[in-house]
Formats: sequence, structure tokens, C-alpha cells
Amino acid sequence: MQENEPQNAAFYWSTTFVRSLFEEGIEHVVISPGSRSTALTLAFAAHSGFKKHVAIDERSAAFTALGIGKYTGNPAFLVCTSGTAAANYYPAVIEAAQSGIPMIILSADRPPHYRGLGASQTIDQLKLFGNYPVFFHEVGEPDTHQRSLNRLKLAASQAVQQSVQKEGVAHLNFPFTKPFEPDQKYLRQVEFENEKQSRRPSPKYSREDGEIEMGETFWSDLISAERPLIVVGPTNKSDRLQFITPLARALDAPILAEPGSQVPTSRHTIQGFDGFLKNETNREELNADLILRFGAQPVSKGVNEFLDKHSEAMQICFMGPNRWVDGSLSSDKQVTLKGPLKIPEVTGAADKEWMKKWRKIEKDFKTFREQQLHPSAPITDGYVFSKVMENIPKKAFTMLSNSFPVRDMSLFGEFDGKDIYVNRGAAGIDGITSTALGISIASEKPGVLFVGDISFLHDTNGLLMAKKIKHPLVIVLLNNGGGTIFRMLPVHQIMSKYTSYFETPQTAKVAALCRAHNIDHTLVSRPEQIIATFERLIQRNGVHVMECMTGADESMEQRHALWNFDIKKDT
Repeated sequence: MQENEPQNAAFYWSTTFVRSLFEEGIEHVVISPGSRSTALTLAFAAHSGFKKHVAIDERSAAFTALGIGKYTGNPAFLVCTSGTAAANYYPAVIEAAQSGIPMIILSADRPPHYRGLGASQTIDQLKLFGNYPVFFHEVGEPDTHQRSLNRLKLAASQAVQQSVQKEGVAHLNFPFTKPFEPDQKYLRQVEFENEKQSRRPSPKYSREDGEIEMGETFWSDLISAERPLIVVGPTNKSDRLQFITPLARALDAPILAEPGSQVPTSRHTIQGFDGFLKNETNREELNADLILRFGAQPVSKGVNEFLDKHSEAMQICFMGPNRWVDGSLSSDKQVTLKGPLKIPEVTGAADKEWMKKWRKIEKDFKTFREQQLHPSAPITDGYVFSKVMENIPKKAFTMLSNSFPVRDMSLFGEFDGKDIYVNRGAAGIDGITSTALGISIASEKPGVLFVGDISFLHDTNGLLMAKKIKHPLVIVLLNNGGGTIFRMLPVHQIMSKYTSYFETPQTAKVAALCRAHNIDHTLVSRPEQIIATFERLIQRNGVHVMECMTGADESMEQRHALWNFDIKKDT
């Protein structure tokens, strides 16, 4: 048998594992080239049942896998060689772990007898990612004994099961000894055999549970509230919060749904809260007596200050079984939901004026905001957001970078939160473009990424994957000359140090970067160009960078005007 020949050992071992993974129903694999991982790479390459994506930068590869997992709710596989290659996955591992996104890492390694001797490209890869993974397994060197093969197949099942059900990262480490390349005749034989392998349409492991029923005492607390409020931070596919709107309807409660919450717009959702809740007078006027919290810790500073201000109100924090979420330490009760909450036939006792009060301040704030948003030279971040958001197709997804974009969406315009994605697990600016590329690859539909200039430059290697994008992906690059998010902080007053060490304006030419990556680039510097440019690009397949030159000072002035909106003075 050809698989018993020494030259084919690594490839046979890898093929056995890859076939086991195929039976688990996972589709996507992101591969970074390398020598030590040759057998794993060829095993995937020889199997037509996987969608293969090649990324030369492992950090970008990992965030691409994160985007795939974020959209599908299922893990993508990552394949890399030994040494620092796997270490470059670390930022995405942290983000996936803290935001509950499944991901599976298959790292090649030098065999144990090379370790600790200063051998080239050899580091300690055992539990490389510390406590972040939900599963780790040292696979061992290739072995044709049936017991070893059975353990290898089980490891494939364990990795998928743990990653899906525990919503996190699984890491399997594969030590290989040369030769890595199989006999080409055997490679062709494996390719032929793989075509006969039966397909599974979806993973056999799931997080599906029945609806969660709560007792009468729980519901009596909720329906007795006169001023109930629902706050929803960023969520992921496993949270299954489709009951939020029915719950708001039953309690007659306003919903503060942040970008990334996946909560659809309804008559209960309130827009503009990231603006008017920054004002202390407004927070005092909207004094809730019950706050129900879902999803991750809110991004909005106004919402977090609201939670702190209303610490006397009953706050109940609902969370998934694998993530404890209460960064503000303001909740009185914590409820673990292993499935959707069942809403019984109940009617809340909310004050009839409560919802009207929220609606009025929302309306007044929108009117005030409309007065602030006007064409100007230079254009402002807010004006770009307001105009682009009005023209995003309903079928498109939206990805928001951290720093200002994730805040500006809820500050400057109307949005339906059903298909908006954010990286708020660790809230870094690394890998934003790559994450958007992963979502685009998995969703196969148009997309829009809002990103600042520093975040964009931080992940330019993600542009190497642009050729994989078959549908429109418009990168709205807000180039305001640096990391202006720091202008929100007291350090902005230390002007002798601020610009060089914090805002860090860059001189890189985005147009030249785009040309180098064969990516379409359009420069927008006038307000009348925004809509026409965006409408043209969102209809064209592929990645397009729409670089909007905005004024940092003017943009901050606009934000401060909205943050200072006072319901008693401005209406």
C-alpha cells in the first residue's frame, strides 16, 4: 500500500485528518505557505470539498478566518508552518476568544527532538496561545497504527465540537519529520478517492437548545417595571436574540441596539442615543427603573455612563454560557441563556409616557443633527457617514472599524442593525480589513467597510487577499490625518507630545498602495462626490477603496456639538 511507504507517511496522516474534518461539515480553510506544513497543505489542496483561501501573512489569514466564522457561525481552519508563523495568529485568537467566534488552528511544528536545541524555525508551540483556546491537542508524529489513526480522527471531531459548542478557538499542533511531499502518483490517487467522500451539509455539532422558560417571579419583576429599557451590545451568531423585539413589545420598552447587535429596526429601537446620552441632563431625564442587558459590553460611552448613573435601577445582564459580560460591574442579576428566551403572554405596566419620552428626544436629536450635518470644505467624518449610510443596499453587510467608525455609525445616521459586524472582543484596530474580507468571502454578497487611516494602514497586507473577492466590497477610508480618537482623552491637552506619540499622522500614499495591490482607488474631497462615487462603486465587483479626505478639527467640532445636545436647551 502506498500509504505505508515512508515518503507518503506525512501526507497519509494529514489526509486521514482532513477527511475527518470534511465529515464534520466545515467548508473554509485559510492556508499560509510554508515548508513544515506541506503535508497538511497538500491534503487540503487534494480535497475539492473545501473552499481554500491562500494568505501569505498569517496575521491577516487569522483575521480572514475570524471574518468567516463571524458571518457563518462555524469555524474556518487555519494552516501554517512552524515557528513565528503561528505566533502571528495571536491577535485574532484573542479577538475570537473574547467575542465568541469559532476558529480552528492547525499549526505544523518541528518534531520534539528538535525543541530546546536552538534549531532553526523552532519555538515552543505547545499551548502557544495560553488559556485562550477552548481546546488544545498535540497531535503527535505520523503513525500508521490503527489506534493512532483513530485518535487522530477523534481529534478532528473534538476540535470542531469544542470550537462550535464552546464558541472559541481550537488549536492542534502537528509535528512533522521529512519527507513532507508524497509520491505524485499517490497524490493523484488520493485526489481521486476524495471525490467519492460523502458530504455533510453542516456541522454535526450545534449550539441549538430549546427556548428558555423563566418562572413567574422573574416575569413579575419585568412586567411591574414602569420605565423598562433594553440595551443590546454587539452579539454573534450563537446569541440568537431574535426574541428581543417581542420582549420589547411585551414590556413596551425602548431598545438601545448598538451597531453589531444584529437587532433589526422596529418601532421600539431608538436611534441617535450615542449622541444624546452623552449629556448628563438627558441621562437624568430618562430615568429607567429596569434595564435588561444583552450582548457584549456596550461600546457607547453615553450608554455606559447611563448604566453607571442608573445603578439604583434593577439591571439584569443576560449572557451566553461561555462568556461572562458585565464590564461595568453594574448588573444586579446575571442570567445565563443557553437558548432563546421564551416570551409568555404577558403585558407590562410601563408608563404610557415612557416610550413617548424616548421617541421625543430621538426626534429632537435627529432634527438637531440634521442642522449640524451640512456640506462643507473640508468634509467631515459625520457627513460621509450620513450620506453613505443612506445609500447602503439592504442586501449588503457593513463592517465597522474600532476607534471612531464603530461610534460614528450610531451618532451620525440611521441604521438597521441586522447585518453589521464589529470586532469588539478585544476592540483592537488590527486585522479590520482582513475581517471584512473574510465576511465578504463567506457571505458572497456586497459589503461596506468603514475604516480610519491608521486602522487601514495597520492591515495593508489584508489587501493581498483582495483578488479573492467576487462581489462588491467598498472600503470607505476616512482619512482625517491620524488617530483622532485620542482627541476624546485628556492627553489631547498635552500638545507638546500629543501629535507625535498619539495621533501619529502618516505620509503613506493610499492611492499608491492600492495601485501596488491592483485595487481600484477613488479620492473624494468634495461633498457632492460622496453619493455618486459610492453608488458607482457598490455596483462593481471586487474591492474598491473610496478615500475620503476629511477635516479632523471640523469632524471633532461636529461630534462635540452632538454630544452636547441638551433636550431642555436645544428644543
